[in-house]
Amino acid sequence: MVDLRISAASPPDTTRTHHSQRSRLLPAALHLTVLAIAVHSLALGLSLLFFPHWALSFVGWPYSGPMFWPSQAGLFLIILGVTYAWAIRLRPLLWLIIGSKFSAVVFLLLSVPFLEAPRLVALLGCGDGAMGLAVALLFWAVRRAEAAAARERSGATR
Repeated sequence: MVDLRISAASPPDTTRTHHSQRSRLLPAALHLTVLAIAVHSLALGLSLLFFPHWALSFVGWPYSGPMFWPSQAGLFLIILGVTYAWAIRLRPLLWLIIGSKFSAVVFLLLSVPFLEAPRLVALLGCGDGAMGLAVALLFWAVRRAEAAAARERSGATR
């Protein structure tokens, strides 16, 4: 005979496993994004430092001035890339990434009409904007997930 009684047992709690999976995936996505941005800055910086003519011509920038300025920009990009990589462990540095990427957007977009930069520079500025936005959104999501997990833990301990 088949037992048709309704069980008093509650269904399995899938929200807790969903939150724990999400709380592991979001920081990993943030770390990978930050790492990719750091590698991008290091590669750009190294190319400007050691191959300034090639790097500038690659983006269509006819430059006949002293190589000091592009090389110095390369050194600064290397310093930024190393600092970006530290942001994986030192979370306040994420604000540096977000701020520098959004500053780069403004500078690069304004450089086309006002500083005679090649039009490709505007597209590069959009790329910087996408990087900054990705870090900002992931950082926000990680903080929300951590706050939800903390609320869950404090509710479970009561």
